[in-house]
This record gives sequence, structure tokens and C-alpha cells, in this order.
Amino acid sequence: MRKYILLIISIFIVSFSFAAESNKQLNLFENQNANDSTTLNFYELHTLKLYPNPASDYLYIDYEILYVKEAKLQIYNSIGAVIYTKELTEKQDKIKITVSDYKNGLYFCSLRIDGKLINTRKIIINH
Repeated sequence: MRKYILLIISIFIVSFSFAAESNKQLNLFENQNANDSTTLNFYELHTLKLYPNPASDYLYIDYEILYVKEAKLQIYNSIGAVIYTKELTEKQDKIKITVSDYKNGLYFCSLRIDGKLINTRKIIINH
């Protein structure tokens, strides 16, 4: 009986060590791909620039997006209410938004592409 238990335990130990070694090789391969300079990061293909910040009368938004079906720009106030929305149809453009009617405070500008949040920037409005 002890021989069978010893055999089962040794099989378990060998299997466990093989699985751990196999997992290390997989992780090394994944790290190699993460450091590979030829891979493209989807989020780096899209740019969003806001100026001037802080804004008083106008806010300019420059954007460049690639490989998208649907893109949307939204501005939120500090409690999360959407105060501005624009569907982006051009791949690259400059938008001028009048912010003189907005109250002083902190706002957020978000870029959503194909339903996924890509980038969010802070905006300060100060008249």
C-alpha cells in the first residue's frame, strides 16, 4: 500500500514540476512579445490634445484616430454628467468648443472608439 501511495505522490510531484516549468517558458515568451518593438499598441495610434488648459472662453481639441468604425468625444462635469457630445466622422480634426457658459471647475474629456474608452483628459475651466 505504501508503494502505491509513494508512486502516486511521486507522479504528482513530477507532473507539478513539469507544469511549472512549462508555465515559465510560456511567461518568458509572453514577456518577449511585450518588449518587442515591432508590436503596435492600439491605444498609441490615437491622439487627443486639449488646449489651452485651463480654458476660459474656448477649448481646442485636436484628435487623430485610426482604424475605427465609430468614435465619440464627450465632456463630463465633475459629477459625471455629460455636458458635450460629438460623433467624430473625420480621422483627424481640430474642434473649437465655447466654454464661456460652463461654470468654473474640473471637467473631463473622453475619447471612445468602438464603444471602448481609449483616453480621458482633465480640463480646468477658469473665467
